[in-house]
Amino acid sequence: MARPSKNILSPSIIAEAALTLVERDHDFTIPGIAKELGVNPSSLYHHVRGGRDEIINLMREALYGRIDLRAATAEGAPWQDRLRAWIRSYRANMAKLPAAMPLLVGSPVDDLPTLRIYEVAFAILDEIGIPAEDQVDVVSMLDAVVLGSALDRGAPVPMWQPGDHAVPHLQRAAPFGDDDDRSARGLELAITGAVAAIESLIAEAA
Repeated sequence: MARPSKNILSPSIIAEAALTLVERDHDFTIPGIAKELGVNPSSLYHHVRGGRDEIINLMREALYGRIDLRAATAEGAPWQDRLRAWIRSYRANMAKLPAAMPLLVGSPVDDLPTLRIYEVAFAILDEIGIPAEDQVDVVSMLDAVVLGSALDRGAPVPMWQPGDHAVPHLQRAAPFGDDDDRSARGLELAITGAVAAIESLIAEAA
């Protein structure tokens, strides 16, 4: 990241610097951000008085604010298509920075960009008649699909390297799919399963 002209700071600049460090080092520190921006660590606290916790929230706002929800909120589109779009867009964004996920999911969701992401999902569930008491469970399932797949996107290829270990079933199957497209194919299977599970809940609630 380019250093700010004349050391001009803002919460968004600090958040972007933190994201840069997380992408590179898998974590961030206040001194590390200050070094990245060419400023004194104490000057950061004028903009992020909450310290590390506030920076994590700002990182989440920045990252989640980039998620494109247009297809997920397209008027007149079938709910299945909108839900698939929600999952794919959310996952595509998170897969760009998988190292940030442990930081982001470790604190409560209270920033507007993130809340808006989930509001879209809950609105779809309301629209299709999923009972309120089931909606958090459904969104938790969707989270598992999104975040799990985003982490998996950063896995090495090939993923499984059994060597001389006695795992004959894995050795037989892996050559047919342990490639660069493995994660994307797995995501599509998970999306199909998630949609089917929700359709089953709709039928039960009818």
